[in-house]
Amino acid sequence: MPDKMQLLSFDNLTQRILYRYTFTFADFVPIESDAVSVDAQRTFHDFCGSVVRGIFDDPSLLGLLTDHQDAWLEHGLLNMYPTIYKVRNMTQKAFCDLSGFLFAAGLHGKIYDERFIVRQDDLPKLTGKMLMLYIKLFERYGMFMEKDDGKLSFLFPDCQDIFTAWRLLAEKCGTFQDRPKEQAVRFMLWVHNDDATYFLERIRILLGLDEGFFNYIAKKYQTNGYKAKFVINEYGTHCLYSKDVGGLLIGFFTLNRTVRFVNDTCIGIKKALEHADELNPDIKRQIVQFCKPCNDCMGCTKGGKNKQFSVTVHIENGEHRLCPEFVQMEWYNGDISTEKIDFMFELNELQEKFGKNWKKMKRVL
Repeated sequence: MPDKMQLLSFDNLTQRILYRYTFTFADFVPIESDAVSVDAQRTFHDFCGSVVRGIFDDPSLLGLLTDHQDAWLEHGLLNMYPTIYKVRNMTQKAFCDLSGFLFAAGLHGKIYDERFIVRQDDLPKLTGKMLMLYIKLFERYGMFMEKDDGKLSFLFPDCQDIFTAWRLLAEKCGTFQDRPKEQAVRFMLWVHNDDATYFLERIRILLGLDEGFFNYIAKKYQTNGYKAKFVINEYGTHCLYSKDVGGLLIGFFTLNRTVRFVNDTCIGIKKALEHADELNPDIKRQIVQFCKPCNDCMGCTKGGKNKQFSVTVHIENGEHRLCPEFVQMEWYNGDISTEKIDFMFELNELQEKFGKNWKKMKRVL
């Protein structure tokens, strides 16, 4: 599969941005609970899934415009494309606002007489226009909402226990050490654990990779002490294998080339380059191959406050002055293999050997 292939196309730019949420929406896995039935949880899962897919199919349900043609960024930064940047921010804000509304309702709502009652003071501020949009959107999928005396009242005739399931999911997602907006998106997408198996399987099918490809990665990293984490933020959805310093990030992105396999940090690379002569010759050649040559940009000096970071490495074909801040070990879409994962793992192990886990991490993401 060509590296430059974007893989996916959409009717408009808004749908491209929303699709990442549809792609990430989790398969149903119930939360263990003596108070909430599996059936009630499944009903709320189906409701959330219908909302997420519904606004992707018709973004106007969330008050979003669809008059910008589909686009993606092959080169450059997002802020170089003001129109795309604006649509992306508006679309993601609308989705996050919807998620935050339902998340907060789940945390603060109380059940009275078969209804779920939430004080508006406990919810994010909402305009009258957005409230009407939400009322119409929820009604499409069986949830009825009314406003009365500073409170919102929810009714779901097909399953009264759905409100207990709603509250259970909100409380579970609220335990993640994410920012509040990211907790809310986790909630909306039913990502209440760090098991990214379903997500990686969707990527495997999308890219046409061998069935055991992601099992190979998981075994290689997790048997060597790397922990798996599922991350959902404004840039994309990611499965991250990390230890103390570095790791492998597998990301599904909104506007860049769809799937990215990349080294998570550059910590420890400088020290590894300084010890290059002590390394296995094959590993040494890999580092020279993937580290960007220093072009004297002087960015690393912070205006002269720091010494230049570049390190000179000697190898068979001569001398190489390399930049440890830009490790070009990343692959896109189908341009990936177990051999390339092996390269990444060896680099990560060098980072663990030579790097330190410090707070101001410079992550590639």
